Amino acid sequence: MRQIARLLSGFFLILMFVISAAFSYFNSTPVIIKFANWQLPPVPVSVWIIGAFVTGGMLGLLLGLGIFRNLKSRSEIRRLRRLLDQAEQEVQQLRRTSIKDLRK
Repeated sequence: MRQIARLLSGFFLILMFVISAAFSYFNSTPVIIKFANWQLPPVPVSVWIIGAFVTGGMLGLLLGLGIFRNLKSRSEIRRLRRLLDQAEQEVQQLRRTSIKDLRK
């Protein structure tokens, strides 16, 4: 089963490479992108489009790995540890006080 999966993923990667090469070949017209007074050098359209797909894929992988979820979990753990420390301190104070002190 693993061999079939490797074969299919290898075929998919080769297919994507061929499609990307063909896309780059047929869309080689240089384009200048301008933002207000800032101008980028002329680059073929295919570079911009493939770059956008690659950037989106990388961002998707990062979000899929749960890096941001991990950060949220860590902050929640810190908050809960603080609450636990406060509760433990309160229990220690209650243990130190005698029953006579509570009756007064």
